Amino acid sequence: MAEKPQFTRNDVARIREGVLAEEAGFKPLSGLGVDFSLRPSTIFGALPGVGGFVNIGQAIGKYQLEDSANKFFGVDKGFRDTSVSSGMNDSATNTLIKDIKAFKENNPYSTTNNITRDDIQDFMMSKKPDLDLAPIQNRAYTQNELNELNDRTGGFTQSYSTQPFSSGRTAQNITGTGYRSSISPSDRAAIEEDQAISGYSDFSSALGGGYYDNELKSVSDFASDNINQSNITNAVDQYGKSTYDPAFSRAVTKENQEASGSDTPSSTFICTALYEMKQMPISIYKYDQRYGQSVNRKIYNGYAIWGKPIANKMRNKGCVYEMVKPLALKWAEQMAYDMSDGKVGKKRYSIKAMKFLGEAICYGIGLFIKPEGEKHGSNRNRQHGEERRTIRGEDGLLKKRRRSRT
Repeated sequence: MAEKPQFTRNDVARIREGVLAEEAGFKPLSGLGVDFSLRPSTIFGALPGVGGFVNIGQAIGKYQLEDSANKFFGVDKGFRDTSVSSGMNDSATNTLIKDIKAFKENNPYSTTNNITRDDIQDFMMSKKPDLDLAPIQNRAYTQNELNELNDRTGGFTQSYSTQPFSSGRTAQNITGTGYRSSISPSDRAAIEEDQAISGYSDFSSALGGGYYDNELKSVSDFASDNINQSNITNAVDQYGKSTYDPAFSRAVTKENQEASGSDTPSSTFICTALYEMKQMPISIYKYDQRYGQSVNRKIYNGYAIWGKPIANKMRNKGCVYEMVKPLALKWAEQMAYDMSDGKVGKKRYSIKAMKFLGEAICYGIGLFIKPEGEKHGSNRNRQHGEERRTIRGEDGLLKKRRRSRT
């Protein structure tokens, strides 16, 4: 009997973004059994000169979403059948969307009419507990509580607070500022004991010193919630309320350290070459690295085939360097814009269209090659024990790793 395909956190992320894109579109041919979503990108795809690129990108996105949906249901259809089923009303994607909507109706903390990232994450936490997923953010009210407050006073909407961890087990016991009130005395004692073994006197020093680095969300994950965090200690919002978040600050520090010369191998060869040649600022490079770590495995492997030799040629600062550098810098600015939710980088429609075409070409190459080794830079590996890094205490000495929390 064939093994079920592996369903990973990357599939969850692909489903989350893909389902939101599907739900944002209009389906004029659904009555004919054809699953065609008229999205903003579809309109853009009708423009002369770039339409083909965009439509290729949308087709790849639908295939990847359908492939991840099949994996969710434990089905491996293969490339041809997945490509065909992705455009049908009875696709695995549409079945999954229906399941998410049914779950949303019974979720007390779901307070919106449309499917949100929170709804999809809650659904995946319930259905795939082995992935140890955590909520995207904390929500203060259930729908019933909001209804009661608005009946009495009015003007209440859902309130959000930061949930800084990628591990669901950790998020159950700890917030970004300390322990939850619901934590059991035995669990708190065990965590404090492990922190002490690693040389930290309290939670704040442990967080700032990197003790929780393996379980912190990435900067791009922080950007996907509804909260405006800052890593600047005296930052305030328009009402004068502090927006400094120690967990977010640590996540930014961690990514800066990794991008500026860490033990994490590069996942973007050309941009890494430009960064090491001091032609790309770290503020752009770190998000370009994040993009490289998040792409589909086949896209990455296809890119590696030609990206590595071009990056090596560029280091000689010859004609290859002069030709590739301007385009690569614009590409990196677009990836930074996308991955930072518009906070850094620059938006260019021409580069966005080129991204769709480039990913299509790389995906095609990746389908037919056998990679020499594993893809580097997976956040999930670092956060969930497959390639966990050595922990050092405040004194810089190697420390014993804490016990797992269950």
